[in-house]
Amino acid sequence: MISNMDIKSFLDQDQKKDLLRLLTAGSVDDGKSTLIGRLLFDSKKIYEDQLAALHKDSKRIGHAGEDIDYALLLDGLKAEREQGITIDVAYRYFSTARRKFIIADTPGHEQYTRNMVTGASTANLAIILVDARHGVITQTKRHTYIVSLLGIRHVVLAVNKMDLVDFDQDVFNQICNDYRAFVTQLDIPDITFIPMSALKGDNVVDIS
Repeated sequence: MISNMDIKSFLDQDQKKDLLRLLTAGSVDDGKSTLIGRLLFDSKKIYEDQLAALHKDSKRIGHAGEDIDYALLLDGLKAEREQGITIDVAYRYFSTARRKFIIADTPGHEQYTRNMVTGASTANLAIILVDARHGVITQTKRHTYIVSLLGIRHVVLAVNKMDLVDFDQDVFNQICNDYRAFVTQLDIPDITFIPMSALKGDNVVDIS
């Protein structure tokens, strides 16, 4: 049985942790919601009833084939679930032993860019996703430019869906080079490049 002292001790420890605010950005279908959903899933931050609902919804309205559609953990609006896109900004909180996180999942469609700006306005770090099959595209650059304008100095370029290009090192290197060439004109001093597959869980929580 959990005592009041145990709860107080837990809350006190949680208050002492550093808070990192971050957002996911990038074009539509690059895997932003899937990445956050997978992060929550692999970090064991999903309750059993949520997990049961996720399995059920993945079969009924999922967009990931036979796989679990982790994006459904973030897409809360009915229109989002039906269309398989993010329209509004979805915020999720979780904590680890060392740090607290607030993640803003922002829309990728051009017409919802204003909502993306809202999600980015309080962030300390941006995770910008790129579909490995398509590389750096206009929306990638647009979101990077907004991130720079808002003073976010730490960016992770997540080259997602690497499983669909057989984890080709040359594909990853070309995307990194293209992005570096673009950001030379912007004030983003700290950029980390990560190849991943959000759907499969490669390089999300565990290194592959």
